[in-house]
Amino acid sequence: MQHQLISPRKGEAPSAAPLWVATAAPGPRLAPLGAEIEAEVLVIGGGIAGMATALHLAEAGVDTVLLEAGQPGDQATGWSGGLVAPDYIRHTPETIGTMLGRHHGEMLTRMIGGSARAVFDLVERHAIDCDARQDGFYTPAHSEGLAESQRGYAEQWQSRGYDVRFVEAREARHAFGVERYCGALRFGDGGSLNPLGYVRGLAQAALKQGARLFGESPVQTLRREGGRWVARAPGGAVSARRVVLAANGGNARLHPALRRTALPLHVVQFATAPLDDVQRATILPEGGAFTDKVSYLFTARLDPQGHLISAFPMSFLLRGHKAHLREARRRLRQHFAALSDPRIDHIWEGLAWVNASFLPELYDLGDGALAIQADNGRGIGINTQLGIEVAAAIASNSRDRLSVVPRTPHPIRLHAGAALLPKLLMTMAWLSN
Repeated sequence: MQHQLISPRKGEAPSAAPLWVATAAPGPRLAPLGAEIEAEVLVIGGGIAGMATALHLAEAGVDTVLLEAGQPGDQATGWSGGLVAPDYIRHTPETIGTMLGRHHGEMLTRMIGGSARAVFDLVERHAIDCDARQDGFYTPAHSEGLAESQRGYAEQWQSRGYDVRFVEAREARHAFGVERYCGALRFGDGGSLNPLGYVRGLAQAALKQGARLFGESPVQTLRREGGRWVARAPGGAVSARRVVLAANGGNARLHPALRRTALPLHVVQFATAPLDDVQRATILPEGGAFTDKVSYLFTARLDPQGHLISAFPMSFLLRGHKAHLREARRRLRQHFAALSDPRIDHIWEGLAWVNASFLPELYDLGDGALAIQADNGRGIGINTQLGIEVAAAIASNSRDRLSVVPRTPHPIRLHAGAALLPKLLMTMAWLSN
């Protein structure tokens, strides 16, 4: 389904709102909590992880309440790039087996490798209107050494039954419309979607299954009272036997054990004006999405209206809207010969939360409480899959199906300084770019 899009006119300043606000299908408007109620499970956070958990708990017949501080997708989900990437950030199926042990490594690989399928299956099953495009996700290689390594990575995934192959340089350059790469890994199950439309669709599906969802209900306190968890919001309170914290970086405000357990990665996202026919014939002509492996990463994909959506990590040397706009235009010209004078229609700041391990985490907080902390730049697929698994574990009262072993949270050492590290590293990467 196409939705009306009003873009800035030529010469006007680009919108500071995410593109998705203009293009996402409308979703349910959640009313605030207005009473004291009880539930079997309380989910806090209305992003992808929280909505996927609530939906699957409700499908399993578990009495579920979800509290969201704003509306579905208001925070990190609705400000993301919308990539569906069934791949590790820093690991491979073999290295993760060495790190975690063969059994747990294979379980995690199955979860990550199947995460894109889980997303697109949900979209189809619930008829979610979110511009879903399962047309492949690529990780381009910027050097011959990385290209050679990626050939081996492709074999690791293929041997486990996944649609992953290495695309040689000539094919990659045609697929992207970019000349600078030596090849790329292609994950056939990956792709992209409108993340705001996706989470709105999950919310609608959860409501249909009987989950009780409340918006504009920020949790002010979360405590154990009388053997149950009690969350208090401005308009009321929820008492539940179990709780799932799914606010990602916001989890730290909900439980003291989660403070200083993740690092912020600030990213500038942007979208061009719709490309013309000549540009679309050159840039990603067969669809797909990619994120490269250079330190100062570059990512690109198209939406159905022809906007080219990209991003770059924030640094200490690029400050303010005008500097970000100049950098967005520079990066597009740097990569795409067909974009000599790119026009930016939307430019906004996003925030990803990174675990020190670069792996998804489930934290066991005791007394029937779990926390999902799984962004790391792969949030759409992995948060969906973890939401499904956490719901299944709660409904069956068994953790055997969890791909991520819940553990006790431990704060990152020297967190105040470590929190500056991502932006410092991106500053150094920008200087060498």
